[in-house]
Amino acid sequence: MDSRDAESAALRRELRSRLGLLGTPLQVLAEGVLGEEDARIDWVAVEPDGRLWVALLGVEGGDQGLLALGLAQRAWIQARIADWRQLAPGLHARAELRPRLLLIAPDFSRVVQLAAREADPDGLRLARFRWVAVSGGGACLSLEPLDPLPAPTPGPPAAATPLASVFRSTLEERDFAGDAGIPGRLRPAGS
Repeated sequence: MDSRDAESAALRRELRSRLGLLGTPLQVLAEGVLGEEDARIDWVAVEPDGRLWVALLGVEGGDQGLLALGLAQRAWIQARIADWRQLAPGLHARAELRPRLLLIAPDFSRVVQLAAREADPDGLRLARFRWVAVSGGGACLSLEPLDPLPAPTPGPPAAATPLASVFRSTLEERDFAGDAGIPGRLRPAGS
């Protein structure tokens, strides 16, 4: 195992122990599950009411890809809950509840925060991790939930924007009356 793999494994261990500190008590059921397209699901956890959580860790940036992958992995897990319950009847997971998604990364762009709110404001959580220096040297891992960006408040309706140009002509209503001899023929102006 190279140093990068060792750091990643240490980060995962540290984060796993802190998942329940994000406001919902979670029990980790599985780690490193191969999900959709054989992509890794870092943790599958369950909360006390039986709702599953799918947690993905992003360390390389690319938070937009993490959001898309998370949504796909959540759908993959949801489709398998009933099968898992048959395999493990004691599994405290409720198939009728849509799993929640937890994305963990060093930071999230504003676009991802907005997209997460729009995709599923109640079932999708973002959390940021960072290493914080401690006195005496060394660092401590901090994990904090990101508050969802507020939904835009509707303001007064925008005033109608005037057209850039207005069509004008010298035609008058009588010009459209036509000629008695030729229906639909316009008469020259002034006749």
